[in-house]
Amino acid sequence: MAEIREEAGDHEKAETLARRAADHGNPMALLFVAWMRDKAGDRKGAETLYRQAADHGNTGALRLLALMLDSAGDREEAEPLARQAADHGRTGTLVSLGRAREEAGEREEAESLYRQAADHDGLDGLVRLAEMREKAGERESAETLARQAADQGFTEVLVILTWMRVNAGDRAGAEIVARQAADHGGTDGRRSGGATLKRLWPYGLDPDGTPTPAWQ
Repeated sequence: MAEIREEAGDHEKAETLARRAADHGNPMALLFVAWMRDKAGDRKGAETLYRQAADHGNTGALRLLALMLDSAGDREEAEPLARQAADHGRTGTLVSLGRAREEAGEREEAESLYRQAADHDGLDGLVRLAEMREKAGERESAETLARQAADQGFTEVLVILTWMRVNAGDRAGAEIVARQAADHGGTDGRRSGGATLKRLWPYGLDPDGTPTPAWQ
């Protein structure tokens, strides 16, 4: 009913119904109405409703509010909200803000946000840090961060670095990281990791770690 009233332009009634739903344990109505306000360009109205949804325990509202404020240039408000979201396990908000900084060429700010995500046990933060260091040519640091992520179960990051080095023409460097990926059990990944390792060692590796020669 709240959604129907909002779509009909009856904002006051929509808010009343959404708050009633939230009071009965379902803050999603507030979240949806807030999203509709944001989409319509009513930032102030959306912010009020996002905050109400957050007050009712919806941590997704913190994420959406942080992203909305950040896109509007209000970083001082956005970043604390992203940290609050991370406190509730939503570290992706910090990573999203970090990516925005990185794309804007603000490396120090991006690194700070990625590090904060990592400090909240966000593996995505470690992965983005590793990738950013690799792009900057800081290979030793990139490998260290990648191993930290791999030690926590995300072996794919080592495959990602391998892929980056292969595509940069650094076969020797790629083999170093690929061996670490293999040692951690990483054989595939979101970026065709299996194909990347096959490009390095088309016939696999012998038990002693040396590349298997072509079968004769």
